[in-house]
Amino acid sequence: MYRKVELAFMTTEFHPDLRNAVRFPLHLPVTLKTSTEEHRAQTIDISAGGILFRTETDVEVGSVVEFTVAMPGDVLGSDRDVLVRCQGRVVRCSEESSGRSVAVVIDEYKFERL
Repeated sequence: MYRKVELAFMTTEFHPDLRNAVRFPLHLPVTLKTSTEEHRAQTIDISAGGILFRTETDVEVGSVVEFTVAMPGDVLGSDRDVLVRCQGRVVRCSEESSGRSVAVVIDEYKFERL
């Protein structure tokens, strides 16, 4: 079962900067799945609220995406790796000198131990 992330403090008039969460600079391969396409990507950094990816293709802002990240156990303080299955939305895409970056806010997630 996915865990629903509730942001009860958000209203249409107040949009806090959710990037205040601690970010972990992890470079892990993932596949972003939209309703019509799959995009190969690599994580740039991961936080409790979202993930920043690097990819070669355009992913439309507002797209609902699913992806699974294999989190290394040593990063989590565990003796085993953990799969994190996520559903979220693309909130930003930008072209940078090092490639295209895609920011995704995580709406739901589920942990699975390997």
